[in-house]
Amino acid sequence: MEIQVTYITANSRGQQQRDQQRVSGDLIEIGRGSQCQIHLKDVRIALQHARLQLTESGATIEAEAGRILVNGRAVEVAKLAAGDRIDAGPYRLVVEEPPAGISLALAVQLMVPLESRADARRFTIQAPRLSKRRLSYIGFLGTLLLCLAVPVAADFFGYPVTLSAKSEVDSTGAVVRLVSERFQQAWNPGPVAESHQPFADDCRSCHRFPFIQVRDLSCVACHTTIKEHVPKSELTGEKGQEFLNTRCAECHRDHKGPVIAPRSQEQCADCHRDLSRVATDATSKKVTDFRSDHPAFRVSLLDADHPEAIRRVRQSERGEKLSPDMVERSNLKFNHKLHVDPGGVRDPEGKRDAKGARDARGRRTVLKCADCHRPSEGGRLMAPISMEMHCQRCHSLAFEPQVTSRQVVHGDAAAMATMLREFYARLVLGDVPPGVNPPRDLPRMRPGAVLTYQDRQEALRIADQKANLVLREMFDVRQVCSTCHTVSHRGDGSWTVAQVRLAQVWMPQALFNHDKHKTEPCEKCHNVSLSTAAKDVAMPDIANCRKCHVGASKVAGKVTSDCATCHKFHSGRDYWHGVIQAQMLPRGTK
Repeated sequence: MEIQVTYITANSRGQQQRDQQRVSGDLIEIGRGSQCQIHLKDVRIALQHARLQLTESGATIEAEAGRILVNGRAVEVAKLAAGDRIDAGPYRLVVEEPPAGISLALAVQLMVPLESRADARRFTIQAPRLSKRRLSYIGFLGTLLLCLAVPVAADFFGYPVTLSAKSEVDSTGAVVRLVSERFQQAWNPGPVAESHQPFADDCRSCHRFPFIQVRDLSCVACHTTIKEHVPKSELTGEKGQEFLNTRCAECHRDHKGPVIAPRSQEQCADCHRDLSRVATDATSKKVTDFRSDHPAFRVSLLDADHPEAIRRVRQSERGEKLSPDMVERSNLKFNHKLHVDPGGVRDPEGKRDAKGARDARGRRTVLKCADCHRPSEGGRLMAPISMEMHCQRCHSLAFEPQVTSRQVVHGDAAAMATMLREFYARLVLGDVPPGVNPPRDLPRMRPGAVLTYQDRQEALRIADQKANLVLREMFDVRQVCSTCHTVSHRGDGSWTVAQVRLAQVWMPQALFNHDKHKTEPCEKCHNVSLSTAAKDVAMPDIANCRKCHVGASKVAGKVTSDCATCHKFHSGRDYWHGVIQAQMLPRGTK
C-alpha cells in the first residue's frame, strides 16, 4: 500500500512550501531515526516515535503512552480518518483526503520550532574531552585492526596449514591463527542459502538499512505470491499479537545453511497446542503430533443446490457415530458397488472380460478404479470425471440407432431439444446428411422443390413434434437421463435436469500426492465395494493413514511425517477456498 506524505515548510520569504513524497508498505514508522519512513528530525522526537498500520479496512496509528495526541486527546491506538489531527511533539500531522490509488495522505508541519538558545541548550550533549575528529580516527583504526588486519594476519605471516608430527608448534602463530578465525566468524556469517545464490553478492537486496534487521518488505519484494497463514483480523488472542509481529527472518534464517525454509514441528505445535490463545474464535482442535495428538480429519463438502456453501465436516473419532452431515449432495445417482462388481458389468461392445477376452456371455467387463479415476498432471489431484470419456461407451445417448449413429449432446435439456430440432428439420426439408436413414414415418419435402413460407413453417412444426417425442422417450419412457440424474417435468412440456457438482478436493488444506501412493491398491484407502449411493463419502480417516505414517519421531517400518509433510504454511485460506470454489463450475465448463 502507498501513502502520500506532504512536508509543509516556509521558504526564505516566509511563503508556505509543500514537498510531497510517497512511501510504500503496510507498516510505516514515524520518528527521528534514519530508518523511519516518515522522518521527523527534531531532537524532541523519539527515534521511533509512532507507527502507522495500513490494512484494507483503513489506517491505524500506534504509540507509547503520552507520545501523541489525536484530535487533542492522548491515545495509544487510534483509527484515522480524513480531517484527524495528530500532535507528535512539536509536529502536527493532518490526515487529508487521499488521491486515487493512495491509501492515506498526511500533511506534516513543524508547529513549535526551537527558536531560543536556552531551548536548544537543553537538548545539546556536552562535548567530550576528546574531539570528534580524534574519536573518529580511533574508531576507524580500531575497526581496521579488528576486522581486517587480524583476520588476514595468518596469511601474511605465512604459517603452514598442516604440520608434521615432529615439528614444533609456534605458540605465536597458533594464537594469531586462532584469533583470526574467531574474528572472521564474527563479521562473516557464512554463505547465503541456495535459493538466494543469484543475488548473493548484492547484500542490499535484503539488508536495505544499515545496522537494522532485515525487514519483511525486503522479503515480499521478491516473494509476491506468499500468502498469510491466517487473516490478520482473526489473530485476536494474546499469542496472536505476538504471531502478528513475527518477522519473516525469525523463521527463515539465512547464512545458516543451504536450506532456508524451517521444518520444525515444534514451531507449528507452539500455536496449535492451544489455538484459543492465538485466535479466540478458532474451531480447529489441539494438535502437536500426527501419531499421538491429532484430531480426526475434516472433509470439505459441496451442495449442488447451494453452490456458495462449503461444509467442513469432521470425520468420526474412534467409537463415535458417523455425522449425519457427512454426505455429498451432488445431485448425481451412482452405484459404486455395481460398477466394481468382480463379475463385471454389461459391456455394449462385448470385447473383454477381466483377462481381456470375451467370457461365456460375451458382454461383461470388469472395471477397475483406474478406468475412471486417474491422477491429473503432477499427481496432486485426480482428473475430473466426464460423461464423454468415462461413461458414454456404456451409457449411450443414442436417440434413434436405426436412423443415425449420432447421440444427443450431454448437457441441459434445452441444448438437447435444440440439437434434435435442427436434426429433424434438415430431414424434413430434404437435406439428409451422409450415413443417415430417415425414418419412414417422417414427412419430407421433395428435393429441389421451391418452398413457400407456409411450407417452411410446416417443416419446423413437424421437426418440433418429432423432437418432443424423442425427448419424452429419453426422459420418461426409456429413462435414459434419469438413470444418473434427477429429472423434473415442467408444466410447459419441457424437462429440467438438476445441476451436478462433484468434489475434486476433499481435504484442500492437506498436501497429498497420488503418484507417491500408486503402489498401494485404491481399496486400501477408498473402500467403495459396499457403496450403493453417490452421497457416500469414501475418504480415508486418520486411523487408515496411521497404518503407514507416524509423527516426527522415527518408528521402524513406518513413514516419519511431521507437519510439513501434509501441510503448507503459506498456502493461506484464500488458496484452499479458491481451490474448492473452482470445483463449482458445471461439468464441461472451461
